[in-house]
Amino acid sequence: MCRKGMENMRLGDKLIQLRRERGYSQEQLANMLDVSRQSVSKWEADQSTPEINKLIMISDIFSITVDSLVKEDIEILPLDKRHEKFEVSNNSDKVNNNYTTRTYGYGFYEYKSKTKVFGIPLVHIKTGYGIQVAKGIIAIGNISIGVISLGGISVGGLCLGGVSMGLLAFAGLALGGIALGGGAIGILAFGGMALGMYSVGGFALASEVAVGGIAYGKTAIGSLVKGENLFKVVDVVKEGQIEDFILQYHPKVWKPLLKLMAFIGEMSALT
Repeated sequence: MCRKGMENMRLGDKLIQLRRERGYSQEQLANMLDVSRQSVSKWEADQSTPEINKLIMISDIFSITVDSLVKEDIEILPLDKRHEKFEVSNNSDKVNNNYTTRTYGYGFYEYKSKTKVFGIPLVHIKTGYGIQVAKGIIAIGNISIGVISLGGISVGGLCLGGVSMGLLAFAGLALGGIALGGGAIGILAFGGMALGMYSVGGFALASEVAVGGIAYGKTAIGSLVKGENLFKVVDVVKEGQIEDFILQYHPKVWKPLLKLMAFIGEMSALT
């Protein structure tokens, strides 16, 4: 329990109070400070003391001074009274009828719209140290989950990120219905290494049509090809030749995709 009133208040008690006011777990606070959960647990039990740089980060996160953290004779006021006393603060939570914005200092930021669709925020942005997960119709974060998702790791409908998984995915590593990336896996895959039903890339592996420098598929088009129906790209490829070749074995292929694969195959003959 926190000791208030005239009694001295130790650092551990203050950390517990501040963390619980914001609804953070020890693990969440540890991620913000880039330390282990055990370190936070020891601080709260007064078994160890944070380093000065961590004290500064804590003061920024909770919008208080370092003095008020470390001096036992300074009481930490309840959250509502602190906000009354420090009405204007660069690091305090700001709330209106439409959204909540939180800035924690040292790169921490969160925005969550009050407008919801099926109980999910329309927009959720959450960035900072550690694992910061944004969940919304539009989601932006270190890890993002949404219909439109942007993040280091993104999951959803339209995804952009280092690693993306979705109906339409763009990333270094992309997995989706339509996937574009350095490594792409999908029904339609475009990338340095592409795997899918229809694949286009430096190395293309496909169950139907593969177009690439190295192409493996039922129908393979490229410089080095392997499969059932082979079209080895040489120095000169006549206009329409690749398109006709694909149609011969795949007459129902989607026409825009047919045009794209034929165009890339013809361009590879020129390089």
